[in-house]
Amino acid sequence: MNTPGLESNHDSARAKDDELRPIVKWLDEEALSSIYTSQYWNDLSAEQSKEWWIADGGEAAYERLRASLDEVGLMAEYRIAEAYIAKLPHSDLKIADLASGIGWASSQFSKLPNVSSVHAVEISHHRLELLFPQAVRLFKGKAAKLNRNLGSFYNLQFANLSMDIVFLSSAFHHASNPLRLLTEIDRVLKPGGALILIGEVFIGRKHILRRILKKLLLERKYCTNFNELFPPDQVLGDHYYRVGDYHKFFQTVDYKVMKYRVQNNQTCMFIAEKPAA
Repeated sequence: MNTPGLESNHDSARAKDDELRPIVKWLDEEALSSIYTSQYWNDLSAEQSKEWWIADGGEAAYERLRASLDEVGLMAEYRIAEAYIAKLPHSDLKIADLASGIGWASSQFSKLPNVSSVHAVEISHHRLELLFPQAVRLFKGKAAKLNRNLGSFYNLQFANLSMDIVFLSSAFHHASNPLRLLTEIDRVLKPGGALILIGEVFIGRKHILRRILKKLLLERKYCTNFNELFPPDQVLGDHYYRVGDYHKFFQTVDYKVMKYRVQNNQTCMFIAEKPAA
C-alpha cells in the first residue's frame, strides 16, 4: 500500500513520462535575430490570429487546427509519411522534425511504436514554449520521446549519421539555400534513411502560364524567367521550386525519390531515400 500523500514509484515515473524536457537553445538571441525570417515567426501578436494558435488548449482550438490541416491537405500527406515510417523494419527510429512549428507532426510521430525519439527544431520561441506542449496534449503525444530545440535547420546540433528520418512539413521551401540545407540533412541522416517533405508548394505548367499572362496584362511585360515570375517572399521566407528543381536537389546528394504525390494541384510531397552504406 502506498503511503498517503506520497507518490508511488509507478506514479512518479508516469508523471515524468507526461513532462516535456526543457527546450535546448542552440542559438542565442543575437544569432536568432540574424535569421532573416525570425522576426515574423517570433511575432506573438501576429501568431494569435492564425489557426495554429492553440494556447488555451481548448477543444475548439483543436478542432480549428484539425480542420485547417485537413483543408490544406497536410494531414493527408502526413498519413502517407506515417504509414511509410510505421512499416520500416526498425524498433528505435530517431526522427528530426525540422521547422517543426507547434509540433503537431512531432506529437503524432511520437506515438509510433517503432519510433524511440523525435527531435523538433524550430526558430519560434512561442511555438516551442506555448504551443508545442498543447499540441502534445491535444494529439496525445508521448512527451518522453520528444525533444525541443531552438535553432536553425542550416546548423543542426545532431551527431553525424544520427537520424533515421528527417521530416519537413511546409518547410523545405523556406530555405533560401536549399543545397546548403540538403547538405546539412545529409550529414545527420543515416545511410538508408529517408528525407520526407510534405506541404511543398506545387508549381505546374498552369501556374506558370497564369503568372506569364498576369505579368503581361498588368505590367505589359512578357516574361518567362521563373525566378522573376515567382519571387521569394522576404517576410515569410517562402521560395518557389518546380518539381524538376526538387529532383535536381535530391540528385545532388544521390537520393532516390520513392514517393511523389501532387494534391489538388496545390501541394506536393516527396519521400527520398539516402543510399545504404
